[in-house]
Amino acid sequence: MKVVLDTSAIIYLSDFRKFEEIFTVEEVLEEVKDRISSLKLSSLNLKVEEPERESLEIVRNAARETGDLEKLSETDLKVIALAKEKDCTIISDDRSVQNVAGKLGIKYISIFSKKISKLIAWGRYCKNCKKFFEGKVCPVCGSKLVRRPKNLKLIENI
Repeated sequence: MKVVLDTSAIIYLSDFRKFEEIFTVEEVLEEVKDRISSLKLSSLNLKVEEPERESLEIVRNAARETGDLEKLSETDLKVIALAKEKDCTIISDDRSVQNVAGKLGIKYISIFSKKISKLIAWGRYCKNCKKFFEGKVCPVCGSKLVRRPKNLKLIENI
C-alpha cells in the first residue's frame, strides 16, 4: 500500500513496514518536533514531495464545497493533494482531512479514532433565524453564525 502521512501518523504509528511507498510534504516534517518522531523519520524511506498547484486547487475547491476549508491548514491541503496525485491512502485522524479526502474519492486510514462514515457538507447556521447563510454574521438578525452540518452522505467503500 502506498501512503501519505500527516504529522499525527508520524508521531503515533510505530510500524511502517507494511507500506510499499511512504510520502509526505515538507511542512509535515517541520511540524515534527519530538525526538522519538525525529528518530522514526530518520529510519524511514520517506519520499518528500510537493503537490502540483492544479492538485492543490482541486483540493481547495473540494474543501470549500464541504465547508472544511477554514478548518484545514495549508499542510493538510498539501497532504490531501499529494495523496490525490500519487493515488495513495492518507493516514490521518483529522476528520476534516478525511471528509475532503472522501469527497475526492481518496482512501484514508484513521490511527486512534474511528474513521468517518459520512461525508459532511458544512454550512454557517443562524440559531435565531434557523437558516443557513454565507459569512460569519447573520445578515437578518446580526447573530454570529455557527458551523453546522448542512448535508450528510453515507460513505461507501472508502
